[in-house]
Amino acid sequence: MTAEFTYPEPLGSAVRARLDDGRTFLLHLDRNRPVAWDDDVWELVLGPGVPVVANILARRGYVHRIRFEDRPGGGRVMKFGTELPGRGTTWESLDEVTLTSEGLTTTDRPDGVRIPLAEASRGGGSSERSIVAVTRSHSRTVMAARQDDPVKRAVMHLDRALREQNNQIYGAVGTIRRLLEASQTPENVARLRLALGRGQVWTEQRARHRRAVIEQLKERPTSSALLLKAAALVRDPDATLEERKAVHAVRVQQKEDEAARHRALVEQRAARLQRAEAERQREFELRRQAERAAVEERRETEEAHRQAQAEKRRLAEEADRQAHAEKLAYLALFVSGALKKAAREGRTTTWEEIGQRTGQLQLGRLTHQDKLEVLETVEKKTLPESPLWSAVLAAASTDEALRLHREVSHLLQRDVPDNDSDLVIELTADCAQLRRQ
Repeated sequence: MTAEFTYPEPLGSAVRARLDDGRTFLLHLDRNRPVAWDDDVWELVLGPGVPVVANILARRGYVHRIRFEDRPGGGRVMKFGTELPGRGTTWESLDEVTLTSEGLTTTDRPDGVRIPLAEASRGGGSSERSIVAVTRSHSRTVMAARQDDPVKRAVMHLDRALREQNNQIYGAVGTIRRLLEASQTPENVARLRLALGRGQVWTEQRARHRRAVIEQLKERPTSSALLLKAAALVRDPDATLEERKAVHAVRVQQKEDEAARHRALVEQRAARLQRAEAERQREFELRRQAERAAVEERRETEEAHRQAQAEKRRLAEEADRQAHAEKLAYLALFVSGALKKAAREGRTTTWEEIGQRTGQLQLGRLTHQDKLEVLETVEKKTLPESPLWSAVLAAASTDEALRLHREVSHLLQRDVPDNDSDLVIELTADCAQLRRQ
């Protein structure tokens, strides 16, 4: 047979099928929504776990149901049931159900005839009041069932914990396992298994992450950050004894290392104090000798002092030059990277722009000589047949940029045009070649 299907709101709550002979078939699936018994349909079937009020079952004479059961070897199979007053539900396969012009014929309901609910509900005023009372009671029963359903509460608790990634996930998974052991209804078993699968995926991912962090900690046992992370992870209920022992061993080792470092620091401070005291004693003795010395000795001492000061200044100046050279070498790394990036992107750049892009703002404050030394360092590894990377700076065509490029080229023994226009043309070609490198 063919049928036209519609899906009432909210989606998933019901399926309505209009058969090709005009009859309407309604499958009610939402256990938390009241069943529309007064709906003008030819036949109504309840989904898994949908409750029915006893008074309606008695007046109607029967209720059809469906449920799903696990099939040996995997998969699920639909069962069709007929619930009769005082007899419960008899479940059959779909092969034992027949669709006739009068209704759905099953083993427990062979005649396929029912008492229409509207006809059974017609009567006096007291009967109408009774129907209204039943409807309200049914609504309250559904609401209470929704609030007191432990399966639903457990699933919602797990899903909330998974969303928030909090420490209640393990407890929620344990609750679902206990409910799964005690639950008998197929629909509850199905809901619990799906929720347990989500929880187990999280716990397995958590266990893999924990093992990975502990392996990293074993490779880097001095890392305090890794130790803190691993210590938090081994508090998980499913952490193994070996994992906890591994983290404990690293914690003990780090404490011992810290104690050793503290002892070494104390010893270093004591040694410095001894050296300082010895130095003070030596200076005091020298002053006494100087006071007793003759004028000639005093002059020699003064001369020696002047020489010592000169040497100190010389060493200080040499240290300053060395520090400055190291600073320029450090800046050369950023300049080299920035020039290569600009060349690949086909653009020119300036010292100020490089400083802003690399965070080395001091590049814009370098002297001309400093810039020359930085560029010389950048170009040391440039092959003789390759263009100079400083062409990206010189292509800006400012006087300083062109002058720097000429001076760098001279230091590297490279010929450049004397005319600025010819030099700009050459720089444009160099930039194009650098971009292709």
